[in-house]
Amino acid sequence: MTDTTTIITYHPREEKTAVLQHWQTYPGSFKGLSTQTAELDCGDYDLGGGVVVERKSATDFTLAIMDKRLFGEVGKLKSSYDQPVYIVEGDIYGGRFHTDPIVIREAIAWLTVMQGVPLVPSPGEGFTAEILFTMASQAQHGLGHPVVMRNGKPFDPVNGQRYLVEGLPGINEVMAKALLDHFGSAAAVFAAEAEALTQVAGISAQAAARMRKVLDAKWPGAKG
Repeated sequence: MTDTTTIITYHPREEKTAVLQHWQTYPGSFKGLSTQTAELDCGDYDLGGGVVVERKSATDFTLAIMDKRLFGEVGKLKSSYDQPVYIVEGDIYGGRFHTDPIVIREAIAWLTVMQGVPLVPSPGEGFTAEILFTMASQAQHGLGHPVVMRNGKPFDPVNGQRYLVEGLPGINEVMAKALLDHFGSAAAVFAAEAEALTQVAGISAQAAARMRKVLDAKWPGAKG
């Protein structure tokens, strides 16, 4: 990946941050990195490949939960990008103002489990700069070597079908079971139109669209 160009687009509000300063101070660690600024509709960093990052301090993240701002942000990110990611710098539970730990935990669970949006903890701007570059490199160029996506493939029909459905983007074990209960088989799930998929509890229109995008995509090596 060092011989290729990796482009990261950032919102102008990030211009003076220590993240950009880190990239500029240690250019040898970010070979091929090219940055550009744009008025992104949402998010702070567009990493390419449908990946967008919302960067927050632990304090701002906690405040966004307490004043319910987070939920609208996530909806906008998911409607605009295939894969939103939150990077939170600092200790989420170490705020100096009154917070309800239960509300914080529930919001984090909702973000990661119900919405399928990863939350990446960061000790500071330097680590954020490094993980942003790594994520952008993989989003645009891949990992650079083949990997085994999943091990321990089940052979029985029941667990095998759940295994197949869980392989769809953003689908966890609970959602896979709900889809199979609704449609009756993995084949029926894969054949269902996006509108039909949204009839299942927990499957948003955005999630259904991502599923169909993967299922309908043409394999690069396909003939004809």
